[in-house]
Amino acid sequence: MGLLDRFRSPRVPMTPSLPPVGTRVGTDDGFCAVVDGSAVVHLPDRPVRVGWWIGADDRWYDPSAERAVRQVRPGPAPVLETRLRVAGGDILATTWAAIGDGPAVVVELANETPVPVAVAITVDGDIRNLAVEGCRLVADGVVACAADRDAGRFALVDGSADLWSVVTSGGAGQAAPDPVSSHDGGTAGALIVPLLHRQSLRFVVPGGDPSLFPGPDRIAAGWATRLEQATRVELPDEALSASASTGLVDLLLAEPTPDVAVQLAAWGLLRDAVDRIAAHHRDDPAGWLRAAATCWDLHRRPDPFADLPLEALVASGTAAASEPGAAGRLAGLFAARGDARASADAEALSGPVADPDGSMWDLARRLAAPQGDGLTLLGEVPSSWFGQPVEVHGLPTTYGMLSYGIRWHGERPALLWELDPHDDRLFRLTVPGLDPNFSSTESTGEALLAALVPPSTGLPPDSGSFS
Repeated sequence: MGLLDRFRSPRVPMTPSLPPVGTRVGTDDGFCAVVDGSAVVHLPDRPVRVGWWIGADDRWYDPSAERAVRQVRPGPAPVLETRLRVAGGDILATTWAAIGDGPAVVVELANETPVPVAVAITVDGDIRNLAVEGCRLVADGVVACAADRDAGRFALVDGSADLWSVVTSGGAGQAAPDPVSSHDGGTAGALIVPLLHRQSLRFVVPGGDPSLFPGPDRIAAGWATRLEQATRVELPDEALSASASTGLVDLLLAEPTPDVAVQLAAWGLLRDAVDRIAAHHRDDPAGWLRAAATCWDLHRRPDPFADLPLEALVASGTAAASEPGAAGRLAGLFAARGDARASADAEALSGPVADPDGSMWDLARRLAAPQGDGLTLLGEVPSSWFGQPVEVHGLPTTYGMLSYGIRWHGERPALLWELDPHDDRLFRLTVPGLDPNFSSTESTGEALLAALVPPSTGLPPDSGSFS
């Protein structure tokens, strides 16, 4: 009896959740998909799911029905590693999105067990017609997935609930079957591929030549380059530091909303923010007007706003808004464009603008927040941060672009800061979480703050200056 037909299992897989819950993976050209906790790929614009099952020495395993599944995201890039424990070891699924002969999600399965296994690449969803074309499964006339090698067996069913039993009972055939159809949209299928020990295979969703797609290391390097213009932070809480880069990648892949745009701008990615405003401002005029106002308030650089249809945005947004103050915030942008009359009209509408909702906005405000006539840095500092350095580079604020650092000299924190101001407004810098009595009106400086009670673990020795 061969590898592909010796497995039997009565277990029925769980139905994937709809709408999908998971991690968005995508590319800079706008392609995006969702990968759930079982490494099932959900296409956003098609009711199609692509997953995988493993036939090991003892039985078949479906990651969505197993407890021994662990998924991690090793870095900021949208690259996921999902481990499924099977008899004898792990199957590692690495998932990322890339551009080869088109954009797609790449899934690479590595067999870390000492014995061969069978891999069933599965396709289901709201599919009325399903066919096998070589190494590909074609759903409703469009490729759903393509493997990097020939399948050993095939299974197509006209009711998705039957696929598990056909595959796990050895009912898959060696010859490619005829296409199947279902008026109810319940067709499903699988390509069953042998995978030797210590070997790997790839499949891509929705399709393409798997050999043409870059690997996960190149994808991670590309996303690191993508974030080079963003604000950088080094915080004592390593998880919080990592969440800043990860959060920015997630924002770049998120559905475009006003809150997403503002948070991108708040972390230095102004052009990405303005691109979203220009492309979507008609969907929610009031919301996008608030976004434009906050983005301008944080940066005050007219060039990135050059292609923004400002007059139309203000006209439609003001008519729909309950906060006319958003238009007032844009008076400076009108002035920078040489439209003094529009600037004066906008100035007359000055008023408060609501802050966006989002964890990245909250983190930025935790690092530096406008308060009264200035900026408050580190309004609250956990005691676990005492004695540990902090660095913030290129954080946009309403007063200008800010960089600062905290170094320690025994029990005393030293603050070093540099503000590239938007204008000549006077401002006051405070850091109440470390020294409630300190303030400065200088745009650049160093200050040795008052001593703090050291944490029980003690403080590091004196350190040098921040640069």
